[in-house]
Amino acid sequence: MGSSTTGMAPFERVAESIRQAIRSDRLKPGDKLPSNRELAKQEGVSLVTAQKALGLLQDEGWLIARASVGVYVSDTQPEPPSLETVDDLRRGLAELQTTVAALQERVADIEGQQGATRAG
Repeated sequence: MGSSTTGMAPFERVAESIRQAIRSDRLKPGDKLPSNRELAKQEGVSLVTAQKALGLLQDEGWLIARASVGVYVSDTQPEPPSLETVDDLRRGLAELQTTVAALQERVADIEGQQGATRAG
């Protein structure tokens, strides 16, 4: 996978590995995935990490779980997310920065109030 997964959490790397297998037809619609334990072993992650990756892919529509049977590749792939413009991303980043600054200020106020209460 390489640099395209740098910075991803382990469950995200596993999910992306499965997405790539589906996109490249190594996994086809209707194919059954290995058991959670086998997948964890193949990917070199914990069972919980593998389960989290599978849950994400089910939520996104890549996989379908059939109770007591297994997890299968969905017959239809989800639509790719729409690409945002650089301006959209800049606006979103600016909003996030404003929100983070406001939250930091609130935390500092709360911590200051707690310190004053302890001192008094």
